[in-house]
Amino acid sequence: ATPWPYEASWEAITRTYERIHNHGDFVAHHLDGGVPWPEALAGSGYTDAVNEELDTRLALTDPLLPAYVALSPLSIGRDDLALYWGESVNMARPGDWATATFADPDVRTAYARWSLDVVAHFDPTWLNYGIEASDYLYRRPEAWDAFVGFAQHVHDAIKAEHPDVQLMVSVALKHPDDPAAATIRERLPELLPYVDVLGVSVYPYAFFGLEDGGNPANLPEDWLAQVSDIAPDHPVAIAETGWIAQDLVVDAGSWSLDVQSTPEWQAEYVQALCTQANALDAQFITWWTMTDFDTLWEATLGSDPLAAIWRDTGLYGAGGDPRPALEVWDAWHARPLAD
Repeated sequence: ATPWPYEASWEAITRTYERIHNHGDFVAHHLDGGVPWPEALAGSGYTDAVNEELDTRLALTDPLLPAYVALSPLSIGRDDLALYWGESVNMARPGDWATATFADPDVRTAYARWSLDVVAHFDPTWLNYGIEASDYLYRRPEAWDAFVGFAQHVHDAIKAEHPDVQLMVSVALKHPDDPAAATIRERLPELLPYVDVLGVSVYPYAFFGLEDGGNPANLPEDWLAQVSDIAPDHPVAIAETGWIAQDLVVDAGSWSLDVQSTPEWQAEYVQALCTQANALDAQFITWWTMTDFDTLWEATLGSDPLAAIWRDTGLYGAGGDPRPALEVWDAWHARPLAD
């Protein structure tokens, strides 16, 4: 799981790492708050905020466990270059960076150097250098060729210094019948020469447009297996996923959700997820949230309607009680790898 905490406190942070270590065999560090663009290009060292975040994560991670690190060159909306990570996350890009694109040599150089610094820091087994790159493909198809060139540059730079790191980008799966899924099947393979493992980001209850979408019995048969149509010859990993354990209502202006779910349906999703991932021989599964983050959502995130999509996906409820899904998760985790 990722170490996303349930509240902004040291106790919540350390307890989250403890739960990850108790219920998994790797830590997923998901760094999606921008890129220190000018510092990475200049090699001048990062801000205290960046260094503190990286150092804290490393200090709390069991050194005997492998690490999966995910970085994003894309904005949160996955339709532009990532914002700036300076004294805080997702700041406006300064100076000429404000109009930079993936075709710019400085962008490619800076991101490759940032990736190399992160690899040196965490020594990860897997590095995802393109979180949900598929969203950029169908939102900005006219800029996709430049992104592919960017990916080639970053891949080559990392492999030159760290040939054993398993490099990834991730695909945000849609319903297999969604027109976006057809675009992904057609053009995402252009990235495959520059990845060792294809990551999968999948939250079907929110992004598949299903009727009665909180019940996993309504998932299409190939909801996960569709990744084999995208990358038939590549190993895969579930880079991030989750399922709500209670009802979700989101009203974000032009976009809304009204999905009913239960702890039992969440457990059924974990069973379906692990069964299908096992059939795909997936290298790992990352569950996004160990614990519901109601307190963080209200007190720190300002009750952001989009963040509510993931708020109630914890294997532990907001009160700290384990959910039925955790028992299913632990049963799969205890199985021999060959099963």
